[in-house]
This record gives sequence, C-alpha cells and structure tokens, in this order.
Amino acid sequence: MRFPRTSRAALALLALALVVSACEDETTAPEDDPIEGELTIDASDPIGFTYFTFADGGSVLTVADPGSSTEWDMAFRRFTVKLNGGVSGPGDVEGANLENNAALDSAAVLALTLSDADADFEAVTETDIAGAAFIEDGLVEDATAWLTFGATGPQANPQEAWKVRLADGEHAVLRAIGFTFGGAATFEVRHQPSGGTLSAIDTVTADVSMGPVWIDLETGASVGPTGAWDFSLDPGAEITLNATAGAGTFPIDAAEDFSALTAADDAPEYGAFLSSTAGAFPSSFSGPEGVFWYNIDGSMRLFPTYNVFLVRVGSEVYKVQVTDYYNSTGDSGFPTVRFEQIQ
Repeated sequence: MRFPRTSRAALALLALALVVSACEDETTAPEDDPIEGELTIDASDPIGFTYFTFADGGSVLTVADPGSSTEWDMAFRRFTVKLNGGVSGPGDVEGANLENNAALDSAAVLALTLSDADADFEAVTETDIAGAAFIEDGLVEDATAWLTFGATGPQANPQEAWKVRLADGEHAVLRAIGFTFGGAATFEVRHQPSGGTLSAIDTVTADVSMGPVWIDLETGASVGPTGAWDFSLDPGAEITLNATAGAGTFPIDAAEDFSALTAADDAPEYGAFLSSTAGAFPSSFSGPEGVFWYNIDGSMRLFPTYNVFLVRVGSEVYKVQVTDYYNSTGDSGFPTVRFEQIQ
C-alpha cells in the first residue's frame, strides 16, 4: 500500500519524534528516580571499616586507599560511622543529625518500634535541608580514648594510637600497651625528629600511684609540671596534652600498622587534646542523640535510636537511618541502613 507523499512525510516526522523521545527518556530517567534502598552491612571487623557509596543505587565497595579515595561516601565499623570529608577523607561529604529522638529517655527509646522508625524516616523531606546544620568529620576530645572498659575495669587498648605533635615542634606516634588503675601505664613511642623519620619503638612508663605525672615523650622522662612535658596522666586515667606549648594529637586508624608507619608529621590537623574523630554521626553510644544507645535494659546490647541523619554528597542530599545493629542470626556489628535521596 502506498501512502501519499504528505502522509509519508508525516510518518517520518512521527518516527523521528518517537526516537528523540525514547532517547530523552533514557537519559533523564536516572535523574528522575531518586536513589533509595536498605541493606545490612557487615561492619563486624573491629579494626577495618566497611565502605559504602550512594552511587549506582547504594552499595558496599572495596577501597584500596580510603585516605586518598573519593569513591566512598560513608564508612562503618561496629557502631562507628564516618563520612568522606574533613579529617576522615578527601571527599566533600558532610552530614547533619536531625536528632528527632534526642529528647527521649531510655525507657522511651527502648519502647520504640519499627513503625516508629518508619514514621520518623518518612517525616523527613527536602524542606528539612535548609535548617540542617551540616558538618564535616573533625577532632573531638576523648581523654580516656586510650582505654577499653570491660568486666575487670579499664585496660590499655593498643588498637588506639595517635600521631602526636610534641611541645618542641617535633613529632611522635603513641599507644598504650599496659595499665593498672591507680598504678602505672606503659606506652610505646616512636619519635620523629624534624626532617627525619620515625624511630624504632621505645617504651615509656607513667606511674600515677603517687599522683599525676608529666612526661617528655622524646626522652621518656617524668619532668614535672614546669618541665618540657608533652602529656600528663592523672590517677583517674585521663591524658592531658601540653596545648599551651603546642602539643596535640591525631588518631591513627586501627587498620594502620603502628610499627610500619614512617611519619607522624603528616596529619591533617592536631587537636589540643587526646583526640577521636566525630561528626554528624556521634561516636558516643551512651545517650539518645547518637545512632545507638547501649545497655538501656541491662542486656549489654545496642539499641537503635532511629534518629534520622542527612548526608550531603556534593549537590545531592540523602536521608539516612540505622534501624538495627544485629543480623538475622543475632550477630553484632551488622547495622541495617536505609537511605533515600531527597535532593
């Protein structure tokens, strides 16, 4: 059957329009469909982080060098969450804690259900972005971060270590390897002279059985409060840095080999205190403002607070909520995370 010339031209134009429309749909569909999902992340390793990206619908990925990579957006280790920005990474990721349940007491948090979590999550929309206080990960003071607390009381935690800027401007790395409450603490120190590299490991002992001590990390000597001290340890097991003289610390990631480090003068910044990393996702689990609240019913378990967080990656903003810390078989360190792009 032959169509008139005018009909053939019209059909050709119609076919062209359909092709263009199909191409436009193919191009714009991913932008029209916000990224959203939920997954349980294996963050059970007490040393290494598990890295997550919102790209391609949200997924866990392997990162060869997290300190120089912008591929990841969030990282999880047990109950700790960090973002790829500020002191935690080279990205431009920042977050905001909406603290929707931060005013609840322990009984109220314990009574929260998944239905409550759903309602909290759904209530957050794009209109919440304007009033949110976005921050990058930074350094916070934690004077007892060198300890771990168990059934037998505080003990030294050698998995925690720091790069230290000394009072004289030189540098060192430091970690605790032994501690008796009210007695002596033993530290391993590697000193880095200006222009040099880190030395072999030396051992420094701080005995607080008679009161506070002030230690010169370069010599390992107790020098008193008027001497050239770098850090002080008191009988309550709190470490103080000689901030007046410029001493400060930066936490070393537990995945790094303390004995293999070559430099301590390359930290992005040094807090004028014994430092930990924290940002929009609090590192604390002793109250309702964080991601989890620990042991509120005496069961030694972590309970989700169902607080909703905003995570901004460039121009994109996602709402994020952690709804569990345990997997289907009850193993700890498996946070369930839900997310949805709202901008």
